[in-house]
Amino acid sequence: MKEINIIFFGPPGAGKGTQAQKVSSEINLPHIDTGSLIRDAIKKESTLGKKAKEFVESGNLVPDELVIDLIGEKLSTIKNGSFKGFILDGFPRTIPQADALKNLMKTMKLHKPTVINVQAPDEILVTRLSARRLCSNKACGAIYNLISKKPIVEGKCDVCKSDLYQRKDDTKEACTQRLKEYYTKTAPLEEYYRKQELLINVDGTKGSAEVYKQIINELEI
Repeated sequence: MKEINIIFFGPPGAGKGTQAQKVSSEINLPHIDTGSLIRDAIKKESTLGKKAKEFVESGNLVPDELVIDLIGEKLSTIKNGSFKGFILDGFPRTIPQADALKNLMKTMKLHKPTVINVQAPDEILVTRLSARRLCSNKACGAIYNLISKKPIVEGKCDVCKSDLYQRKDDTKEACTQRLKEYYTKTAPLEEYYRKQELLINVDGTKGSAEVYKQIINELEI
């Protein structure tokens, strides 16, 4: 299989994370989720992980430069003779981040990415987001949805059995505000990648299996 690098893009609640995991599993590509990447680095107490821990423990966002370094470090560990590509989920979220990622991939001589833009109207996004529940065990980080991915035992994580909770920014009011921020800060990336002819739009209102089929058809795998 030729090298395939994929960025999953779209508003919160569109289902891009679910699809990224499914595509990763089905075609055997490493799935790089920046949230998990940061948590793993902190857990391993790597040099970059220690730097990230300082920002996380102080309640600040991990700066773009450090996230790019973490992505570069991860890619370096998986890039070898049998390298087939990777899937990036949750990054970039701004044009400066996209520029930094573009430069990193160019430096590492990686193929240009295909950007899967998972789309859905606001009313569906708000409904999905307000049904989301997270594992309270930060080391686990499992995510559930009371509509599409219910836990086996109500209120408990399937993986580590810890309690599930709803984030404050997953209430309907907070979700509406998050979408406004998305359209202001992240949505401009749609035009950024369209101009580079890298963007593929996918209808995220369908069932998970149908969305996956759309993606695989578009990737021509």
